[in-house]
Amino acid sequence: MKWTIRQLKDHPDDIINFEESLDIKEQLMERNPSILDVESVIVNGYFVPSNEDIILHGQIDTRLTVPSSRSLEPVSLHLNIPISERYVYEEYDGNVGEYEETTIVLQYDYIDLDVAVTDNIAINIPTRVLKPGEEDGDLPSGNDWTVVTEEEYEQNLAEEKAETVDPRFAALKTLLDNEDEEQ
Repeated sequence: MKWTIRQLKDHPDDIINFEESLDIKEQLMERNPSILDVESVIVNGYFVPSNEDIILHGQIDTRLTVPSSRSLEPVSLHLNIPISERYVYEEYDGNVGEYEETTIVLQYDYIDLDVAVTDNIAINIPTRVLKPGEEDGDLPSGNDWTVVTEEEYEQNLAEEKAETVDPRFAALKTLLDNEDEEQ
């Protein structure tokens, strides 16, 4: 869904409300190959045009299917993401720190809502996704390998360090063992 800058600035209302159902499955799956499916993407919000910029505030509601980060089995993930962007031409790109919105310099004479929504979804997919019940379940393992938690890893390192004898002292130990046998 695209809006031209002229269309937004010439709109008779000060606030331009919208609610759109977007078909961006292909763009999302191309951008992030780990996405298995995109059920729906609904975005609603409003534009506030002014002389120098256009502010976009909205809410993205979507359901994605992604692999579990533990078992790689499909997990349905509901995302509800706020979107807050400020669109400006390059000559008005000053004082970025004064705005709470993400500032985007316009490259064209339109705003493409598909791109904005795709970007926001892509950066908001969690890196850790678990199926129900996986949180407390056993970690994956196989022939000669196993996944361990960080705490288990550190405990194993400490045990190995305690069992390992310094090679310089190993020779002394054999010397003491030899003395015990001679007596």
